[in-house]
Amino acid sequence: MRIARPNASLVALPIALGCFVSILAACSTGRIVYDKDDVHIGIEPDPTVTRSKPPAVNAHPAQISREDIKTLLGVVRVSGWSGTIAGIFETPRPVPLLTDAQLENHSGHLSDALAQAGPQERVVFSFPKPDVHYSEDRTAGALFLRDRYLHLVVTDHSSVIQADTAGGDARDIRDTKGMKLWVARPASAATVPDAEMPRWAPFETVHLSLNVNDVLARRSTSGAPQLTRDDGHQMPAARQDSPSQQDLQNQIRELTNSNLELRERLDEQKARVKELTDDVNRLRLELDQNKTGKPPARKTPTQ
Repeated sequence: MRIARPNASLVALPIALGCFVSILAACSTGRIVYDKDDVHIGIEPDPTVTRSKPPAVNAHPAQISREDIKTLLGVVRVSGWSGTIAGIFETPRPVPLLTDAQLENHSGHLSDALAQAGPQERVVFSFPKPDVHYSEDRTAGALFLRDRYLHLVVTDHSSVIQADTAGGDARDIRDTKGMKLWVARPASAATVPDAEMPRWAPFETVHLSLNVNDVLARRSTSGAPQLTRDDGHQMPAARQDSPSQQDLQNQIRELTNSNLELRERLDEQKARVKELTDDVNRLRLELDQNKTGKPPARKTPTQ
């Protein structure tokens, strides 16, 4: 007896359609600029424009070259974890936001999108996980130019696997996978004044700003690789020679910061466990009530 196997293209179709629709889900006036090989680049209204007081406008249409886009996005790194126990006890290592192949093949399309975007719009992108077939893990986000900054928000990254939602439910948009954005030296994240900082949408918490001229001016500067997070926190790179006193101090400072982050994550996990325990107890009481037809006994307040 032969069992027919599903056509691979039919298996991939729901994923491709879902990605195509989600990139423009923010509003019906969005438009696709590039859609090929499961890569989607489009334009949508920028929610930070109307959220700003007074309303801000972007420097679009923007004439920025493909090479400049490669340089700007090429310095961005992302780290994250999927809410698992391993993610609590292991410091995630930053990886490039986009692979060399993605930068090489699609920086031109991002440049074209910025040239077509209006003052109240931004460019959105969605890239499939590289070197695999039919994965639901993707790299997605949005970017726009305003004043002297390139602002970038990342909503998902393919290097961080999705947490199991138990039942095939869609990923909660509030789950940012513990993502953090970094900038590879010699570039650095911009310190944007409060008056110029975009007012991000509620669930767009993973964002970074780059001073365009500063990053482009430093593209040819050589130096030891080092990562700087958007809040100024540095992650020292590995060295092949014997560590100096300054290196040891940096490593101690890094370990201290890592321990503080670990403690914060443990506290968050404890709070989540307590919340889940309370939910289980509540459901158990409701189940008992439904079985007996009697309301659950009230607890007597302790004196």
